Amino acid sequence: MMPWVKIGSHTISDTVVRGETGRSVTLPCFYQVARQRDISDMCWGKGMCPNSKCSNKILHTTGNRVTFRRSQRYSLQGYVSYGDVSLTIKEVKEEDAGVYCCRIEIPGWFNDIKLNMKLEVRFSSG
Repeated sequence: MMPWVKIGSHTISDTVVRGETGRSVTLPCFYQVARQRDISDMCWGKGMCPNSKCSNKILHTTGNRVTFRRSQRYSLQGYVSYGDVSLTIKEVKEEDAGVYCCRIEIPGWFNDIKLNMKLEVRFSSG
């Protein structure tokens, strides 16, 4: 069985990212931006992607600006204007482990790009 499910033209995948306590980890999320007006609002949430928005929201953008973040440990280090909305978590803690949702809000019904990924955290060995 394939590790992804195709829904319309958008894919939800089971990506696993591994991080170590005390270090930074980046959860990858990208979408295509050809023109300035293609920049979409997006959010990151803890837990599986719900039907709309993000549950347990930890970060949100409006256009290419971060307009909400639950903690200074959460940031977008990539070029948001080019569709790189990968989430970087600084000083990873054991309780950061779990499923995260990256949702890009594309106008229209059921057009949102949803990506679920699992963060596995292990103790840093030094």
